[in-house]
Amino acid sequence: METQSFKNHVRVHPLYHYVLMPFSLLLVLAAGINGTINYDIEAVILLMITVILHLVVFVARDYAKKNQDRIIRSELRLRYFQLTHKRLDEIESEFAFPQLLALRFASDDEFLKLIESPETRERKPVEIKKQITRWNADWMRI
Repeated sequence: METQSFKNHVRVHPLYHYVLMPFSLLLVLAAGINGTINYDIEAVILLMITVILHLVVFVARDYAKKNQDRIIRSELRLRYFQLTHKRLDEIESEFAFPQLLALRFASDDEFLKLIESPETRERKPVEIKKQITRWNADWMRI
């Protein structure tokens, strides 16, 4: 497997990004066009159904991402405790959650240096990721 880095860490899920999302959007557009041409109860119902299906696509992905965020937060807390024997809760509020998400890519020694550095709290997640030299890969993120 290829080594993960800042340049290749963004993940695209082909079935979601290139099939499900575009087709659900096309269905909504087609139903909208059909509703304007043939304005009747069936066309309105069809439009409502396609909008609901399109929203289901978004909601399903949103739930998966929120669940992963909770798991990542737990992993970071455990990792910090294993490395320092202190609870991350004590300093966690000093970081925005996207900053913590970025820190998870750092190797253990870089993770500690970055999380204890006051400059890290001021950096954007992208800047934090670019600063990491030894990348801790996360191939499972959706």
